[in-house]
Formats: sequence, C-alpha cells, structure tokens
Amino acid sequence: MTTRHGPLQHPLGPYLGLPLVLGVAGATFAFAGDESPAADDATHQVVALSFRALKNWDIIVPNEVWTPLVDTIAIPHAGGEGFAVEQIGPMKLRVDTDGDGVVDKDVRGADGFLELRSKDADGKPFAYAVRFVNDAAGKYKYAVGGVMEGKLNGTPIELIDRSGNGRYDDFGQDAIVVGNAAGASLLSRVINAGDSLFEIEVSSDGSQVSYRPYTGPSARVDMSSRHDCRGKLLSAVISSDDGDHHFNVASEAGSTLVPAGKYRFAYGFAAKGDETVQMRTGKMLPLQLAAGEQKVVEWGGPIVAEFDYEVADETITVQPNVAFYGGAGEEYHTFQPDAKSPKILVADKNTKKIYLEGRFGGC
Repeated sequence: MTTRHGPLQHPLGPYLGLPLVLGVAGATFAFAGDESPAADDATHQVVALSFRALKNWDIIVPNEVWTPLVDTIAIPHAGGEGFAVEQIGPMKLRVDTDGDGVVDKDVRGADGFLELRSKDADGKPFAYAVRFVNDAAGKYKYAVGGVMEGKLNGTPIELIDRSGNGRYDDFGQDAIVVGNAAGASLLSRVINAGDSLFEIEVSSDGSQVSYRPYTGPSARVDMSSRHDCRGKLLSAVISSDDGDHHFNVASEAGSTLVPAGKYRFAYGFAAKGDETVQMRTGKMLPLQLAAGEQKVVEWGGPIVAEFDYEVADETITVQPNVAFYGGAGEEYHTFQPDAKSPKILVADKNTKKIYLEGRFGGC
C-alpha cells in the first residue's frame, strides 16, 4: 500500500446504514457512527411526445451533465447556434429566452430555472427548459430542465437531453425514464416497457418515437432484492459492452427483462430520507447474461474502505483519499449531506485492544 504524508482532513457523509469494515495489515480500522423515426413495416408503431418543463426537477439522471456558461446556452434555433447569456457579477445572470439575441430575463443567486422558446431550422416552434447552478467560484453552469413525454405501448416514457445539445436522439448519451421509475437510464436502442422489450428510434427533436417488438435473445437480471443497504435503491444502470443497451434495473418487482449479452454496472443511487449516495463501477466485474438466464446480483454492504496511511513512531497518518467499495466491487461516492467524519480506531490485529482513535479534521 502506498504511503504518503498529509493532513487528517476529509469531509465524509453518511453511508445510509451500509455495514462498514476496514482492514489493513497489522491493524484493524473500524468506523463508528430532425428526422422522424422510420415506420417502414407493419410491426413499427409511432408515438408522439410533447414537451414538459420541470421546475422542480426530481429525476435521477446517471452522471448528470452540467455545462459551464461562457456566452451562450448552446441550443441551436432558427436565429443562431444558441441563446445569449451575460453574467453580471458573481450572483446574477441575464439570459435571452426567445432567441432574438437580446438578454431579457434574470437568474439570481445560487440557482435558477428558465424556459427558452424559439423556432427550429424548419420554422417549427419549440420549447426547452434549463436549470442553473452557481459554483463556488461564482460561475454559472446549466443542465436540461425539461422532458419530452408520452406513452409507448401504454407505458409512460420521458426523453431527456442529457448531453445538452438540443437533440434527444443521442443513444448512450441522452437519457430515458420508462414507467414510474425514479431514475433514468441512458438512452437505449431497446427498452423494457411493461416487462416487454421494444426496439426504438427517436426523432432528433424528441417529438416522435418509433417502436417494434424486440425479437432477439433475452435474460433477466435482479439487482434490487440482494442489495444490502437500509437506504432505498432508486437507480442501478447497466450498459452493454456494445453501447446499444442501457437499463435502470432498480425495481421493486425484482428482476428486469433485458437483451442477453455482456453488461457493466454504470451508475447507481440510493437514498434514506435526506441522505443519498451515488455508485459507480469501481472494481465490479462485468455481468454476462446468457439467453434465458436469470441472474441475481449480491452487492452493497459490508463496505470496505481503502486508503493510504503512514506509521511513524506512535503516529499514524491517514490520507483523505478514502475509497468505499461494496460487496461486488462497486464504488460508493458523493455522500450527501456531508456529515461528521467517521471515527477511525487503531487496534491490535490479534487482541483487538484499541491503541489510537481519531477523526478527519475540518468535518
């Protein structure tokens, strides 16, 4: 294990009741506390979608994209390549909301929300919504604040321009919510609607989705029933190796039907009240789902923390680069809200006698 000198400073948040075990050689450490989609044969059906602004955004988007603002919100329209912005001081932003090049509405303070309206290159009216946040340096950044929504085979769907370029058809980059899920998956060429699989195509403006039944080999995966965490699993996104298939498989129903193939865990999110934590691949191995297979994934607690430390005489210096890994190798990060640092106990490996204890400073 690499050792480095450094201060005992690192704000760590709550861990939603995940069991926690830490171990290093010689000591035990424990924590306390544009184009329409094709409809080229009888099997294709087309559904129309409409725009809805979401001022109170509550969708969990995998690895959400926030774009720094310079001089424009880069959503193309008939009048140009974006909507002009002008920052006035560290906490005020002026925005052109109708695409005429003149800033006309304000965003003040730490965050904000505005709707943009204009016409596309073909003269068709469109609407778009934007969320704003102000970072620690007093600079604003933005993310999408609306969805294109409709129903596919009777199941609600919402398309999200996650990439923030004004298009909704960037597979693997944009996002989609299917049914009543709290979390979106990345936009997939096959979706699960009502426990049936459908191939989809999306128009660039998100106004239409073409779909037909998926006829390839399938499998079922369950990442909900054996996730060891007292928090609620709201998102567990898996992505196929070829980048075509993406699913949020967090499901109270248990297993989710997906096309057979090789997947990697891409993103997760769990919550307990106001406490939240995100997950990423970490050391988790790929999931190989054979045709007809039903796989149950065991993951979550106990959590193992890995970190650098140095022993010098009677002083142990623990570095703040702590990484938390779950039972299947997934990594937990971005604990919110930041809370009191866990206590680190140093004990004899054999007798369990505690010799030292401490917390990271500044928490």
